[in-house]
Amino acid sequence: MISLSSLLTFTHLIGLVLGVGAATVKLVLLFKCKSNPALVPSYLKIFKPITHIIILGLILLTLSGIGWLLYGYPFSAELIVKLIFVLAIWLIGPIIDNVIEPKFIKLASILEEPMSKEFLQIQNKYLGMEIIATLLFYVIIIMWVLV
Repeated sequence: MISLSSLLTFTHLIGLVLGVGAATVKLVLLFKCKSNPALVPSYLKIFKPITHIIILGLILLTLSGIGWLLYGYPFSAELIVKLIFVLAIWLIGPIIDNVIEPKFIKLASILEEPMSKEFLQIQNKYLGMEIIATLLFYVIIIMWVLV
């Protein structure tokens, strides 16, 4: 029989793999688009499923984390910092998805040579926000491993 502890650990690890893996893939693809704008149309075809995987990973991480807290995992300063970082990821995600990406998509649909200043600005903002969100994932992992 599977214990609750094993199930929570497994769910947490699956969520971590999905969230961090998809966030890393999305970030690498955005870097590729920055260095080769011809890739932007391909990126626009695949970014939504990648984002859905990030969200699924976050949901699994959050639910299993809540499960750990209900199971009696003790609060500590390190846990509170990790929870703040997770909350930051949850807050940054909708800003990326609902504010920055629509502007990027709109400007990318009229992408021309040379690229407009407006497109380059939103691309840099998009890339910057994705870097922050992905780095938060990695900081949480480092804290998890070291604590």
